[in-house]
Amino acid sequence: MRSLYSFTFLPALVLPAMLAAQTPTAVVRGQVTDAATGSALPGATVMLVGTDPAVGTSTDSAGLFRLEGPVGYHTLRVQFVGYGTVEVPDLWLRAGKVAVQQVALEASSVALEGFTVSALARTDPTPMGSRAITVEQGLRYPAVFYDPTRVAGTFAGVVTPNDQANHLVVRGTSPNATNYVLEGAEMVSPNHLSNAGTASDLPMLSGGGVNILSAQMLGPSRLLTGTLPIERSNAFGGVLDMGLRRGSTTGQEWTAQAGLIGIDLSTEGPFRAGGRSSYLVNYRYSTLGILSAMGVDLGDEAITFQDLSFHVALPFRKGGEFRVFGLGGTSSNVFEAKEDTADWEFDKDGSDITYTGRTGAVGGTLRLPAGERGTFRSTVLLSSTEQDREEVRFDPDGSAIDTLQADLSESKLSVVAAYDGVASARLRWTVGASAMKRDMVNLLDERTDGWLLRPYANARWSVTERLTAELGMGYAHFTFNGSEALEPRAALGWQLRKGRRIALSAGQRSMLPWHHIMRMLGSDLGSNEAVGLWRSQDVVLGYDHSVNGRLNVHVEVYHQRLEDVPSSPPVGDLPDLERTSAQVNAWDQTSGSLLVDRSEATNTGVELTVDHHFARAFFYQLNGTWYDSRYGENNDPSRWNGQYQANLLAGKEWAKEGDGKVRTWGVSGRVTAAGGLRYTPFVVERRDFVYAGEPWSQQLNGTFRLDLRVYLKTDRKGRTGMWALDLQNATGMQNEAFKYYDQRKGEVVTKYQLGLIPNLSYRIEF
Repeated sequence: MRSLYSFTFLPALVLPAMLAAQTPTAVVRGQVTDAATGSALPGATVMLVGTDPAVGTSTDSAGLFRLEGPVGYHTLRVQFVGYGTVEVPDLWLRAGKVAVQQVALEASSVALEGFTVSALARTDPTPMGSRAITVEQGLRYPAVFYDPTRVAGTFAGVVTPNDQANHLVVRGTSPNATNYVLEGAEMVSPNHLSNAGTASDLPMLSGGGVNILSAQMLGPSRLLTGTLPIERSNAFGGVLDMGLRRGSTTGQEWTAQAGLIGIDLSTEGPFRAGGRSSYLVNYRYSTLGILSAMGVDLGDEAITFQDLSFHVALPFRKGGEFRVFGLGGTSSNVFEAKEDTADWEFDKDGSDITYTGRTGAVGGTLRLPAGERGTFRSTVLLSSTEQDREEVRFDPDGSAIDTLQADLSESKLSVVAAYDGVASARLRWTVGASAMKRDMVNLLDERTDGWLLRPYANARWSVTERLTAELGMGYAHFTFNGSEALEPRAALGWQLRKGRRIALSAGQRSMLPWHHIMRMLGSDLGSNEAVGLWRSQDVVLGYDHSVNGRLNVHVEVYHQRLEDVPSSPPVGDLPDLERTSAQVNAWDQTSGSLLVDRSEATNTGVELTVDHHFARAFFYQLNGTWYDSRYGENNDPSRWNGQYQANLLAGKEWAKEGDGKVRTWGVSGRVTAAGGLRYTPFVVERRDFVYAGEPWSQQLNGTFRLDLRVYLKTDRKGRTGMWALDLQNATGMQNEAFKYYDQRKGEVVTKYQLGLIPNLSYRIEF
């Protein structure tokens, strides 16, 4: 009996120990749908590539699937008869987080080789001007601080003028030439501390210290360049096209992170057990004061920010969905004059400067099947930003000399609606329209208020088994002054053998004037109110070569011609005003000139990207750009003509299993180099007589920076923890940011970008 008793209760004692020692696994779940109609695809095959043993399943009647596999990086492959194969590489499975994937397959009249989509973001069938931005990049790339805009700054063709902020110079255009889209609708700049990294220190609408939307909120997101898809416009540089991921539907999950830069806390889950509706909420608060207390130079300013973002997804039974989302944040930086006037070395030392910013957005998206061969989708988004900067200048005796006030506010109401239809297996079409009301009070306390109305239509035709053609037309009308522009787009894509692809696109797009830095002027001097839409004509040739399942080579050659660029006409003995006032060079300084639509500019370049997805425990990406940016009748180099840019990103992991956990050491790094942007030199005759020299005739020294990230991940059953150390500018290089004439010193001063910035953080998901 004693032996029987022991045998009976032995499993009760051993089983918990066995379970505790099991290697932790992770779950990926989602839905497979038709890309055109949004309808579910039951019976689709879903599998994790390269696992041993193989892990796979089929979608149910609602197109839903669930897989459980080993933690780590994997490729998700989805196949269905009559549709192209889709692969999602670099999918990071963690024990403490359910990975959610929405996979849309395109019907194919023939069985061609599948094309690849990046994690959480689908790539267009033509490999032109679309670069995915993912949660995985935000967690793996060094010193991007979970900022999707900084992730975009690692791509080919993108230069950041100052590492203090995330402003983007895309293909030789001003940061003002890039706009922001959230869930398909244009919004105001969603950034904290918009004055960071600029020479003027003025509020801006082109970026900031950090994006309000943390990368861990991201769903399908991308940086768009070139001719742009037909539904996108109002940008000459790039479009940061951001989407939000859906929350978990399996149970409540938490993510907490604390570091020297800030703290993050997010939660997600279903509204009821077994339901398909979900929520996702993220809160973040800065702790940059810790770095300042450690002696890290952040520009002698007290910096704070906090933000909250959310996303609620409410699917319908018959394939439709309604989603509500929003974000909001506040930020400030404060500089106080040095108490001892003997320490006043620069102009800024004798001033109190206070900047505050408030930005928010709220919107909703509706997607509905419309008949058997179409889908209706619509987004409404209201966004607003208010920024204030006050500078009080003091005499050495402590009395205030004057107060300089610079305020900037902008709101956008965006309404987008489109119908995607399928005429046949070879022909698909879209008709839609957008209406955006922009209300702005600029830095010169002048108001502009008007609607940008834009209907469009597009058709995509599979001409042969391997040749596709796309043709679209848009029309833009700005009610503020009645300016208008046609926006034709066309593209050809040729699928070659062995994973190679060639594409050619051409088109015209337009953009609103940059009223935030433009003086409208009074009636006596004339008015800039008639300055209308700029136009950009683009031609892009792209080539993709899939070397194997892990390595891809991508090349793009582009030429962009800007027309109707606002600039000043010749006046009296000042015939060269066009060179000094052309808005193609504008960014952070206000313009008081009388402007007309008269100037032109060109941007020409070639981009190369060699991308090895995360496989066999390592990844790397090498990208580089040569470009030439010019403007005006004399074909002068523009302010943004740095001529070259290059990045090398690489990372390696070492995993060890045992004691019911997987411990993974990892290291990643980024080396970046770029040509210096151009500046207008100062001609100093004497201390009190300084004037500008030849416009943009001098060039800053080239920049070089090394960023590093070292981390330790530990996956246990139901949770994942990660310690990480990021080092921005690990070698402490002094990279030039800008030059200015300092009255107090009586000389031209060079300001440098940030030195070494460390960030130690701990993250846990459960």
